[in-house]
Amino acid sequence: MGLSKALAVALLPALSLPAAAAPRAKTRFDGIRDCERLAAVQFRRHDPAFRRFTIDRAQVEGDKYADKVGGMFVSTIYRGRATYEAGAGPRSTGFICLHGGVGAGAVFVYTLPD
Repeated sequence: MGLSKALAVALLPALSLPAAAAPRAKTRFDGIRDCERLAAVQFRRHDPAFRRFTIDRAQVEGDKYADKVGGMFVSTIYRGRATYEAGAGPRSTGFICLHGGVGAGAVFVYTLPD
C-alpha cells in the first residue's frame, strides 16, 4: 500500500501538465518549406557558392492545380518572391514551385529572371 501511494504522488504532477506540454503527434503541413528544401538541394547541386534560398511568405500566391505534369502529380503551384543567397551576396528573385501535395512534397523549383 505504501508503494502505491508513493507512486501516485510521484505521477500526480506529470498528469496535471497542460496538453500543450505534451509532445505533438501531428505537424502542420507547410508546402512553402518543402519548396525551400528542394530549392536548396537543387541549387547546391548546380552552384557551389550557393548558401540559402528563403521564400518571402508574405508575397506567395498559391494556385490549386490537381493534375499531372509529365509523370508527376502537382496539387499546387506556388509563385512569389524569394532571396537567393550565394557568393555574390543575397539577391531578390521571383520563383515558381510545383508541389505534389501532402506526403509527396515539392517536385520542381525554378527562379524567374526579373
